[in-house]
Amino acid sequence: MFTSFALFSAVVLLASGHMHTTPMMRWCVLSDKEYTKCMEMKNAVDKVAKKLSMNVAFSCVNGTSAEDCMMKIQASSADLVTLDGGDIKTAGKDHSLVPIVGEDYYNLPGLEGASYKAVAVVKKSSTDITFKKLKGKTSCHTGAGKTAGWNVPIGTLLRLKLMEHDESCNAYASASKFFSESCVPNVKNKYSSASNLCAKCPWQCDTSSGNYSGYAGAFKCMMDGAGDVAFVKHTTVGDSGEDASQYMYLCTDGTRSASWEKCFLEKVPAHAVMTKSGHTHNAQFKSLLLHLSAYYGRNQTNSSDFQLFVSSKYGGSDLLFKDSTQKLVDVGVRNTYRLWLGNEYLQDLEELNSCPPTTAGFDKINKPQLAVVLVSLLSAVIATLSAQ
Repeated sequence: MFTSFALFSAVVLLASGHMHTTPMMRWCVLSDKEYTKCMEMKNAVDKVAKKLSMNVAFSCVNGTSAEDCMMKIQASSADLVTLDGGDIKTAGKDHSLVPIVGEDYYNLPGLEGASYKAVAVVKKSSTDITFKKLKGKTSCHTGAGKTAGWNVPIGTLLRLKLMEHDESCNAYASASKFFSESCVPNVKNKYSSASNLCAKCPWQCDTSSGNYSGYAGAFKCMMDGAGDVAFVKHTTVGDSGEDASQYMYLCTDGTRSASWEKCFLEKVPAHAVMTKSGHTHNAQFKSLLLHLSAYYGRNQTNSSDFQLFVSSKYGGSDLLFKDSTQKLVDVGVRNTYRLWLGNEYLQDLEELNSCPPTTAGFDKINKPQLAVVLVSLLSAVIATLSAQ
């Protein structure tokens, strides 16, 4: 009798709205340093939620890679993660994730500031290096499959036919034959066959974290002499604190410039916070993040309190969000991976998986073999005509 009464009471309470589940807001992080920052962000989120009279249970979830976080969100064991453009496509196409807010790097109206420039940087003293003369050089990349560090430069080299497409239709194979040695963090998880792609940072072959990862890491790789060129974003040199006059940007036409404004590879979409498509609490997540940006973003100058776009106090850079972010912005109508990335960048990604011209196969057929093929084709044509 008591059990029945208890069950009946629970049903009544649930129906009357007295029983409810607190929405979970679980952020997927990719390193111990991100986890530390995420736990401090929890306190800030709780304060913002209270101001907005929202009820949310924020927590931090460890992920082993960007794709691991995507799978966790798809499986409903996490809710949010900030991703680079290359990962945004994978998240949207393969795991049904959608962007809800993006990073703005210029503090402009709407989505005008939600983009950045991908650049190729060299030391000024490396006078013999241009974009058209990178073959055989050593290179530093932000990470395998990353936008400014991999997708744009490799896609551009392939599109301009400065780099040959490998027969395997794999851009990693193409790059491994193009550069003598490279540092491409986490490349072993993307392409295990070319050891020279992480020869300059063997301790980072299968991880996205480390001293040569990310924008600052790729630039450090080049500064340390591990690579001739670094593929980064346009603000990286300035953010490093180094003497900018000692570095040059490579232009796709083969010239060099001291200014990235005159010499960049491509304008690319900003990083975005991704979540599961159709998530019940997406609107709530978006509102909290936009208010978090307003309260704890650039306007929050007290270093003893949480700062959303500062990572140095946690011993890293670009943790959770890029440090160059000025504010978070609503993605608005660009609320799918395709709309956020745009056709130009998607074409770059397609270039990475394109194959050599189909005529390339005939180049490998020797003259006797070619003669046999032609005779066979001619015989087939004659037989067809005779049958008519």
